[in-house]
Amino acid sequence: METLNPFKEIEPDAVCPPHLKNELVSEIDLIRNAVTIIELYVGDLFGLASVLVNPNSTPSEDSNYPT
Repeated sequence: METLNPFKEIEPDAVCPPHLKNELVSEIDLIRNAVTIIELYVGDLFGLASVLVNPNSTPSEDSNYPT
């Protein structure tokens, strides 16, 4: 006996137009690129702040800070 999946009932049967798909993909790429740039600068900012707060600690060996 096969059980019915209630999520199949709410799944739409419509097909996404190609131009809408391209717009969505480009928007996702834009968001991903913006988050990557923000992560680059904010990650360095937090690393610098943590060194300034605790200057006596030794940095981990996997960091790329100059010695």
